[in-house]
This record gives sequence, C-alpha cells and structure tokens, in this order.
Amino acid sequence: MNLPLSFWSVLFAQDAAANSTGGQVFQFMLMMFMVLVAMYFLFVLPKQSQTKQAQKLINSLKKNDKVMMSCGMIGTIYSIDKDGGEVIIKVDDSNNTKIKFSLGAVYFVFKDEKEKDNKDKQK
Repeated sequence: MNLPLSFWSVLFAQDAAANSTGGQVFQFMLMMFMVLVAMYFLFVLPKQSQTKQAQKLINSLKKNDKVMMSCGMIGTIYSIDKDGGEVIIKVDDSNNTKIKFSLGAVYFVFKDEKEKDNKDKQK
C-alpha cells in the first residue's frame, strides 16, 4: 500500500522545521512514548487483571471444594494452608490418597449443586 509522501509527513508531523536536530529528537521521544504506552496496555494491564482473578480464586477456596489443578487432576480440598501457600487435595476416596500442591496450581473450582440451588432461591 503506497500512500503519498504528504500523508506520512502529516502523520509524523514532519515539516521543514522538524528536519532539524531538535525536531528529530522530539519525534524520537514521541515515538518511544507511544511504544511504551502500547506495551503497558498489551502486557501490564492484562497481567494485573489475571493476578486479581487468581487472588480472588485463592481467597474463595475452602475445605471440601471440588477443584481442578493446572495439571488436570481433579480432587477435593482436604486441607488448606493459605499462609504457607499449600493445599492438600484428596484424589481417591477408596485408598484415601492425598497429594500436596501449591495454591497457585488450583486452576478451577467446581460449583456445588447446593450452592446453585441456594442462589436460585435467593433470586
């Protein structure tokens, strides 16, 4: 796509005065500022949102919640140590098998049918 030279001149505010050294420095600083703003919106804001969601998930965990871990394993929370950052998941009732995970490994919490019924009754 070939655009006329005047378009690029207007876009980057280049005129006869902008070709001086001071104009080039200003143009460079403006472009760097625009790149930094774009990087902030592309990388920093989404990460902050993910961090808030993860913290909200961790704070909502309680004993006997059915959860899925980031590795795909599904089990029930047997005990939780939020200060230590650990959770023990019971994965097999017949053998009483328990596995210790980091709290950050909790990927999803399954909602109980009882909780859904209570929410429906409240509405």
